[in-house]
Amino acid sequence: MSGNKIAQDKLKLLYILKHIDTPLTNSELTNFILENDVFDYFTLQYLLGDLCDSGFAVPNFKNGHEYYSIAPAGSNALEMFGEKLPEYFINQVEQNFSSLKMEIRKHRELIGHYYKRKEDEYIVSLQVMENGSVIFSLSINVPDEGIAKHICEKWNISPEEIFSSIIKTLTS
Repeated sequence: MSGNKIAQDKLKLLYILKHIDTPLTNSELTNFILENDVFDYFTLQYLLGDLCDSGFAVPNFKNGHEYYSIAPAGSNALEMFGEKLPEYFINQVEQNFSSLKMEIRKHRELIGHYYKRKEDEYIVSLQVMENGSVIFSLSINVPDEGIAKHICEKWNISPEEIFSSIIKTLTS
């Protein structure tokens, strides 16, 4: 791979991170990059590692997951060299990644996770966020991790349905 190709690929990855404007897990980023045939898996991992090492992208940890986003230095590099990105690529990102952006935000606004409080006691936390504010929060104390996982899995499959059912029950 030539130096120019690597530099352009790094700009492409920075452009995607900036366009989505939401921190992404490695698996989310990998899925979307592979689905849209931007890079192969190994190229993506190399570029992501290199961008993080050089301070153009940053990993952050939240709820046990590592999320990647563009760093200020990456935004500056994109401003300075963004015109080197091909027009077809910018159009591809704007077409294919806009729906992803909404899907990720929707998923992140409906949060379900659990943690171990003490032996034989787990706390399951379910939340609905809107515009950065919590509009619904429910914590449930359960006796084992299996039940906690099951509740979170059900929440992640159909949070809107569960939320509306709870609200309907409480208001009827």
